[in-house]
Amino acid sequence: MSPRVAIDLTATVTTPENIQFEYRIAGPFRRMPAFVLDLVVRAAILVGVSIALTCSGIFNALALPGSLIPVILLITVFLLDWFYGLFFETYWNGKTPGKWFTKIQVISADGRPISAYQATIRNFLRSADIAPFLSFEVFGPDLPPMYGVPTGLVAFLCMLFTKRFQRLGDLAAGTMVVVDERSWVPPNVKFEDPRVEALAQYIPASFRMSRSMGRAIALYAERRNRMPMARRLELASILAKPLMQRFGFREDTSSDLLLCALYYREFVIKQIGAPGESNVKHTQPPVPIPTASTTLGQATQAPPVLSVVAEEMSTSPTDRGANR
Repeated sequence: MSPRVAIDLTATVTTPENIQFEYRIAGPFRRMPAFVLDLVVRAAILVGVSIALTCSGIFNALALPGSLIPVILLITVFLLDWFYGLFFETYWNGKTPGKWFTKIQVISADGRPISAYQATIRNFLRSADIAPFLSFEVFGPDLPPMYGVPTGLVAFLCMLFTKRFQRLGDLAAGTMVVVDERSWVPPNVKFEDPRVEALAQYIPASFRMSRSMGRAIALYAERRNRMPMARRLELASILAKPLMQRFGFREDTSSDLLLCALYYREFVIKQIGAPGESNVKHTQPPVPIPTASTTLGQATQAPPVLSVVAEEMSTSPTDRGANR
């Protein structure tokens, strides 16, 4: 009897620089709580608008008939139905309040942030995704026979038969819903070469890494020894070139050594609390500085998948060709 194959909940996206990003896909049962929470938020907004219109006395002040209140509430319902998700996903990095609370977000299928156009498409097709609708009579025979109870069967079947759990709106907009993994522990990498510690002291103390940059450098440091030498030099050059210019280092500084020094400074020195680390100030890099032709360690295995979430660490294909 053949072993059961586990469901792959990871989506891999390859950039033009041949760097692969990995995202953990959010399935239907991960997305359902976010959808319910967004319904609660929308209902709270509607109740708030209703209370504000009723208690503010604005209609009496403007001599407007109270019969306009249902009309305004109906317009509010329309705006919430069609533009709630569009607004938040466009201006909140692919998240709504419900998605933020459940730690998921919408991104493009190619790994880029979602655009306003994509948010519009996926939200305008939500009505098709939550179809078919049942009659209100399912809750009681005295209720009107209006078909307004969503079942979400279209979205569920669509996610069931797509590899990235994409509903109809996701397929049309070219998007997917992924888990926003904020908790991440850097790998424990040790360097025997003393040049790493020496170069780390010459990185400006004011330099601060973003979360995505730190993750990219940490994953490079962890997997560099499993890359062929040519691939390591190429990838290290892509990641380190903008940093060399920013730090004012010589162009022939070893890219591989610089990335290892950045890892050492960010994840080793700061955790062990090395004394004087934040007070080190130098105007010139240490001498001798390893050139781009020298690297640390030896490559012995095939290149692994380098999974990074660091858009700012990649350069254009033109720059990449110049580093070869």
